[in-house]
Amino acid sequence: MLQKCRWKSLVGKFIGIGVGPGDPELITVKAVKTLKTVDVIAVPKTHADAPSIALSLIKHILEERAKPAEVLELVFPMTKNESEAKKCWAESARLIAEKAESGKTIAFITLGDPFFYSTFIYLFQTLKQKYPHVTMEIIPGVTSLTACAARAQVPLAEKDEVIAIIPSDIDFKLIEETAEHADNIVFMKCAHRFKALMPILEKSGFTKNATVALVRRCGMSDEAVIIGRLGDVPEWNIPEDYFSMAIVKRSEFPINREKEDLL
Repeated sequence: MLQKCRWKSLVGKFIGIGVGPGDPELITVKAVKTLKTVDVIAVPKTHADAPSIALSLIKHILEERAKPAEVLELVFPMTKNESEAKKCWAESARLIAEKAESGKTIAFITLGDPFFYSTFIYLFQTLKQKYPHVTMEIIPGVTSLTACAARAQVPLAEKDEVIAIIPSDIDFKLIEETAEHADNIVFMKCAHRFKALMPILEKSGFTKNATVALVRRCGMSDEAVIIGRLGDVPEWNIPEDYFSMAIVKRSEFPINREKEDLL
């Protein structure tokens, strides 16, 4: 028993760090301090040759380190094949556990917040199940949800308003049922079919005067924001973009047209 406790005390730590939505300045003090001291930076990528946006956001922090960190690239393909995805999570969990068991502290960086629509969640669950002896910590980050609201200057919710957060790829019927009971809706990753959602919203009681803000690539150098009314949306030019979010409010919130950019 003594040997087991001693071995466990030597095991390192796995830390999930949210590095914010895209602006390098939107990262917490705690995250900066941690990134300067951990042994390993785990970087998620969609494939081996893909650049990492999350890594680019913390490059200036890593350059300030007294000693370079080891960078561990973890590949998580964009696939809906659950079996293939689980294999990737299991292999990444194995690599991280191996580092932790050697006494190292590993930081997994992710855009936004680790527990808000993040790949980190699946890795966290796999590690917890397969390697429960590895200590884990979560450092929250600024979410795209709050960052987009701030950039558009459109409040997410006030007083007793009900807000719904909807992945835009879910079934139209479920979106309609959810929209009927919400005052405000946030659509995640929605640019590719946002216009197709307009009839559903109108059917759910949102008028053509409902407030709409669409934000692409929030906080990044090519950020674009457009604000208007639900009735304006059919006329908008909306390029497809994975990093996109829309806020739709039943109320006619005052719009600052000077903030409006062309998409």
